[in-house]
Amino acid sequence: MNGQAGRSLIELLRSPDPDVNRIVSTFVTRFNAAYGHPGTDRWDISKEDWQRYEFLGDRVLNLVVAQALFTQRDVVLDEGEMTRILSGIVSNRALDTLTRQYGSAIVTRLIPRVIGEQETYGERITGGAFEAFIGALYCEAGFDDVAYFLTTILAETISHPELDENAIGHLQEYFQKRYKTVPAYRQVARTGPDHKPVFTCEVLFNNEILGTGSGDSIRKAQQEAARRALACLKKDGKIDSGNGA
Repeated sequence: MNGQAGRSLIELLRSPDPDVNRIVSTFVTRFNAAYGHPGTDRWDISKEDWQRYEFLGDRVLNLVVAQALFTQRDVVLDEGEMTRILSGIVSNRALDTLTRQYGSAIVTRLIPRVIGEQETYGERITGGAFEAFIGALYCEAGFDDVAYFLTTILAETISHPELDENAIGHLQEYFQKRYKTVPAYRQVARTGPDHKPVFTCEVLFNNEILGTGSGDSIRKAQQEAARRALACLKKDGKIDSGNGA
């Protein structure tokens, strides 16, 4: 990518509140212009190269999260605890949840047509798409900028690793089992001062709002929306209140 394009992408990665969909769209547009067919809506890359980036991205992601866990100052984790938490954060299920919560761009633009045409958007594909994206970002922007981006969007999960088994995950599991797809999340409001914002998010399935929640971070707002959706499903008898899914 040329210098101006690279600087613009780095500015997006360095944002304290990164717009993930915009970052994905900017990356795909500029990658295709430099290495593929300009104007192509999806990432124009061969299946083999996509898998190579996926391999690299997995290693980058593991290193970034491991470093973040190692340097936490509020609590000192031992090797076993760090290994358990790391495995949960970088699992296909966790990465799939992460991609879904940030909207559609990761699925619709980062999965090449040679893979996307299979119409298999399970955890393995969506998680792999995120890993491939991180691998390519590492090659284009370098470790420091990618690490900043990852630690920003994963801050809540790294600080509160118990969120891996959460309302978002339970709701996703319910829809994956029954409909072979998962609900989407969207931010609908941001209120309050810059130093203490309040986010409001909705969780939807087939354009139907399942639940709405608010919190001091997007992740917490999405969690609350998922909790309310689960509560409605349990009330309607669609979910066993004993196991959550």
